[in-house]
Amino acid sequence: MLRDVVTRILPGKTRNEIERLLGPSLVTPYFKDTKRDLIYILGPERSSYFKIDSEWLLIWLDAQGRFDHYRIATD
Repeated sequence: MLRDVVTRILPGKTRNEIERLLGPSLVTPYFKDTKRDLIYILGPERSSYFKIDSEWLLIWLDAQGRFDHYRIATD
């Protein structure tokens, strides 16, 4: 489902459109050094037996303020 969202729904969308769909981006220092524009917590890490880390959706916007690319990161 997430793959469909980031490959079929978000491309071309502005920050406001993305936040209308996904909710407001979190205010957090996590992954700030990546210069990401938006960040959403996805939940516990799926690929770990102990599930002590979280997975995050990081989104970058292009110069026009539209969806450019994303990454799923683990803290």
